[in-house]
Amino acid sequence: MEKSRKPIFIQFGKRLLTLAFLVMSAKLFALEVIPQNESAIVGNQTIYILDLPDTDPSSVEFSTPELSEEASIALSKKSPYLYENGTTGTRIEFYVLFFQDGYFQLPNLQVKIDDLKYSIPFQPLQVFQNPATIQPELFCEFTKGVEGDFTATEGKAIEFTVFARFFHQVVSYSYDIPENALFRELETYPSVKANSAKREFSSNKVALARFEWIPLVSGETKLPAVKLSFTTYSGAKAELSLDASKTIFVKKSEQKTESASKKEETDSLFAYAFTPTGDEDEESEIAEPVSTEIRVLSRLRDKERRSLPFSNTRNVRRQVESAMGLVPGEDEPYIAVPLMLWIFALLTLFLAVLFLRKKRNAHAFSLFFALVALIAFAVVFTARQIVPYGVFKGGEVYPIPEKSSKTSFYIHGGNRVRIMERTPGWLYIAFNNVEGWVPVEMVEPIKSTVFEIEK
Repeated sequence: MEKSRKPIFIQFGKRLLTLAFLVMSAKLFALEVIPQNESAIVGNQTIYILDLPDTDPSSVEFSTPELSEEASIALSKKSPYLYENGTTGTRIEFYVLFFQDGYFQLPNLQVKIDDLKYSIPFQPLQVFQNPATIQPELFCEFTKGVEGDFTATEGKAIEFTVFARFFHQVVSYSYDIPENALFRELETYPSVKANSAKREFSSNKVALARFEWIPLVSGETKLPAVKLSFTTYSGAKAELSLDASKTIFVKKSEQKTESASKKEETDSLFAYAFTPTGDEDEESEIAEPVSTEIRVLSRLRDKERRSLPFSNTRNVRRQVESAMGLVPGEDEPYIAVPLMLWIFALLTLFLAVLFLRKKRNAHAFSLFFALVALIAFAVVFTARQIVPYGVFKGGEVYPIPEKSSKTSFYIHGGNRVRIMERTPGWLYIAFNNVEGWVPVEMVEPIKSTVFEIEK
């Protein structure tokens, strides 16, 4: 009886081994060598990882893939690895250096496990140039009302979303109302709101805002002008507008009876025009940083003006702005500079008069020329001190000093703004290319400027 049972046990063991082999093979065929990041940068090492669960490192052999001149494997290694679920396995890592930008698919990795060979593919990867050299991109995608050949119908709503990529942070955001159309903003995403976070480099597009646009006249029309100011990864500023060179052909609506056309026009277009958007009567939300942080920035800028040019005050202010998640703003002019220029001008005038009395005319005329230059520089630097500035708390900028007026401008909190005019309760400010009215409590003045804001 025992002898007759042996072939049965042997056959059963072979089936178990075959089943285990099939399961293992299925797992391996589903594997990929995965890059650690979603994209890579030219000149920086990128790590590719392959995990082989339930596999002892001593049973694994692999050959390093041969790459073209566009990339090179600087290092490859194999090591045991403990997974979160408590199982062990083998991890293979490749440190790859790319020399050009583009879309890369590395050759398959040849792995040998217990005398069985497998070919495992590398996951494709997009490689970019140094982020400091890449300029932001602004574009839109239509979600409603536009056909594939960029045609739309008059009187019918078009919905589109504005996207951007390759930017570090949004500084300001605005849009122009297109002519012969009804236009409104449906949604603003956090990426353009006040104190939006600085973004790590990524190739992914980022949604900025969503709009509804109803053209009322047929013919060719340009895209609405949506404008944004960005900081790039190099620290510079970039001004972009939605590509106005792109046009959409608006065709006439289908012929209807006169009464039906009038009814539809009343029910849709004009009804839409007088429908509140829900945010016209709401006050602008005071954005982060909070008022106490804005007051700190104002005092730091005041101290920066009163400090000496070789002091560390300016660096401290920049570090505080960075800690708050802000883009370091423009530097403050030093009060000491025009004072020193006026003192040098008086000394030069005294010496020039002294040389004239001693009849040393050549020296006197040279000093008078230097005096003119010193006075010119002193006047310029003094004028910079007289210009009133403040730190904006963040919010909407209005075309007239009334909160009920429609606005399309938004400035982030923490930015230094120029105060150009004032009325009771309102200030007219300027920041980059944006000008408009804001409530007086939205600006924290820089005290050392020759200007007092009514509270």
